[in-house]
Amino acid sequence: MLCRVLIVDDDPLAANALRRELLRKPEVGTEGIEIETFADAATALARAAEPDGYFDVAIVDYHMQGMSGIDFLDRLRRAQPEAIRILITGLIDMDGAIAAINAARIDHLVIKPWQEYDLKGRIALALHQRELRRRFPLLAPVAPTTYRLLLVDDEESQLKALTREISAQGRATQGPHPLFEIAAAASPLQALELAAARCPDIVIADYAMPKMDGIALLNHLRSACPGCVRILMSGRADTGVLTDAINVAGVYHFIGKPWDAPVLRAAIAEALNYRDLLAAQGD
Repeated sequence: MLCRVLIVDDDPLAANALRRELLRKPEVGTEGIEIETFADAATALARAAEPDGYFDVAIVDYHMQGMSGIDFLDRLRRAQPEAIRILITGLIDMDGAIAAINAARIDHLVIKPWQEYDLKGRIALALHQRELRRRFPLLAPVAPTTYRLLLVDDEESQLKALTREISAQGRATQGPHPLFEIAAAASPLQALELAAARCPDIVIADYAMPKMDGIALLNHLRSACPGCVRILMSGRADTGVLTDAINVAGVYHFIGKPWDAPVLRAAIAEALNYRDLLAAQGD
């Protein structure tokens, strides 16, 4: 598949950096990648309205002159509903950007300064999600009343901090039922025991743990609970860890440590949408 990408950013340095990284091997798309870059949002929308102006992916900056990235992606969604919409934003704008996931139905957020593995990973995952929607067009997302989250870290302080932050996120969006049911495990073995009793919807696991690292744990959970969305946390962002996380454990997302609360909240918001999609097509 040739992957057609639209980049919209009024900063030419940022736009060129995005273009260079996407063209660097390995490419996104089995038949290569084709990129069109625009500094003006209105011109980009006009291009998207042309007969040959179809794009698989749109990567758009949040802050632009004349039109925000959220407004642009919302208009693009109406013109090209199947185009994957990725918003690039800085941490300072995260709260508004998270809300944009629902407002403009944005598929993914990429945080500045972005990492190449994260940018390409977001695109690859979004393409997979689009394929699921195409294969199961009549299935509506199935959202449980309460999502089960499993947190795994051998540091008690980290478990408490994660629990506190995620609980606050749940309270902020709580309806008639609690949004999250959180279980915390201080070791991979304890996590496997909890998952055996009841599979989680989302698991967030640290990488560096004694006896079994996070990748091995998530690989076990991949078999035991295939519908579980797996997120890895690590202070080591080296190529080997990231490659194993994707290829061995099939992780949905990677979060660096020390983690930022807005990044964590955005990752969970995206993971919930993905979990609903998996549930709709029977995991």
